[in-house]
Amino acid sequence: MSRAKSLDKGNKAVRLLKKSFIVIILTVTAILTVAAPGWAHFSSAGYSDIQVGSDTISYHLSLLEQDLVHIFPDKPDGGDKISDKQLAASLGTLSRLVDDGIIVTGDGKVGNGTITAAKHEKRASMEMIGIDIQYRFAGPVKRYLMQYNFFWYNGVDVNHSNYATIHVGGQTIEQVLGSQNYIVQVQGPGASAAGSPSGGAAATTTKTITASASSKQPTVLTAETSGWSTLRTYVVMGMEHIWSGLDHMLFLFGLLLAAEQKVWKIVRLITAFTIGHCVTLVLSSLEVAYLSPRIVEPLIALSIVYIAIENIWKKKENVRVVVTMLFGLVHGFGFAEVLRGTLSGHMALPLFSFNLGVEIGQLVVVAIVIPLLIAVRRLPIRFNWNVYASGIVGIFGLYWLLERVLA
Repeated sequence: MSRAKSLDKGNKAVRLLKKSFIVIILTVTAILTVAAPGWAHFSSAGYSDIQVGSDTISYHLSLLEQDLVHIFPDKPDGGDKISDKQLAASLGTLSRLVDDGIIVTGDGKVGNGTITAAKHEKRASMEMIGIDIQYRFAGPVKRYLMQYNFFWYNGVDVNHSNYATIHVGGQTIEQVLGSQNYIVQVQGPGASAAGSPSGGAAATTTKTITASASSKQPTVLTAETSGWSTLRTYVVMGMEHIWSGLDHMLFLFGLLLAAEQKVWKIVRLITAFTIGHCVTLVLSSLEVAYLSPRIVEPLIALSIVYIAIENIWKKKENVRVVVTMLFGLVHGFGFAEVLRGTLSGHMALPLFSFNLGVEIGQLVVVAIVIPLLIAVRRLPIRFNWNVYASGIVGIFGLYWLLERVLA
């Protein structure tokens, strides 16, 4: 009898090993197919600080040095760096680059930009090149249109975003420009209300600017609706950020597995994670605190490995809540990489909106995943699927951890 039991245990062990091997193979295949690259939360970014006058526009453009190197017509004399000396000697080259990258019209007439300065600068702890451009028109302008074209250059990230802060007529307008949303329309501060319906506000569109008047003018937001535009833009950005971050999603999935579909556990863990990432999101976005992506990204991967291991070898509930909050602090730095350097002193609405978007995105994930987990739990499955699911999450996390440490 003892021998029969021993054989039965041996057979079970073999079957378990086979299942585990299949799960590992499938997981590795999924990782190689869909896993995000090592620096999951860093993307190409530019910044535009624009002062609109009655017949002038002062445009300060900040581009990542690594982006400018790719599109700079002359070979950088510092390898992957453009020296201050080369910048000072290349204003003509930069002018041609800027003429293609930014098109400004005043009442349908294309303005010629003059570069007055170009220098290295740091923004949000990133090495950037700051370029000052001056546009001047023959007389007062009723309507300006500014088109940002740096998305189309070879070597620049297709997901490149530009965060524009526009000062006009005592107002400050925030716009996020993307490859599908790259034109800004602004009423000149000297224009009368009858001259334009915009009331000094900005709008974005995908219509290409030409020297002649386009047949279809962009929709113009009023001053009263520009706040709603900012709210909507940053809420959507926050939702997209958490949905596109597979590592954030897997950590959240790991938390839901840890909660075992028990409401009070879900509330405690999600609340702890939310408090953690909200704190560092605010501090990092306001540039009060900063942690390099080279540290944050491996720590985010480590948090996924940890929650997976903890789900398999369960620990005390209070310890899990505290650790979840600590890892929430780390994830907050990852969320903040999108916002660092973009707020230009007018941070309340964009910061609130982005954080709201992150929370909405998180709640949507919870609302979808919990019913699925409950449904799986009711299936007549003969093995501990919670352990296997946690193992899959852990393998993803370990892959990212190794990748990000070695990158």
